[in-house]
Amino acid sequence: MTLQEAKSVARHLGLTLRKVRSGDYRVNFRDGNETTRYYTDSLEDAVKTAVEMTRKRAL
Repeated sequence: MTLQEAKSVARHLGLTLRKVRSGDYRVNFRDGNETTRYYTDSLEDAVKTAVEMTRKRAL
């Protein structure tokens, strides 16, 4: 999966996914703050986490 595809998935779920300067990926809700952010060095993990964050928020 490319970064653009992953961003598209996150956007569809109501989240943002960005590659930060350190090379890590940052996932957060669009209206999220620093307490809801998640950092990982794996794009696959970032997408999986985005899905999980959406599921948990729905509950």
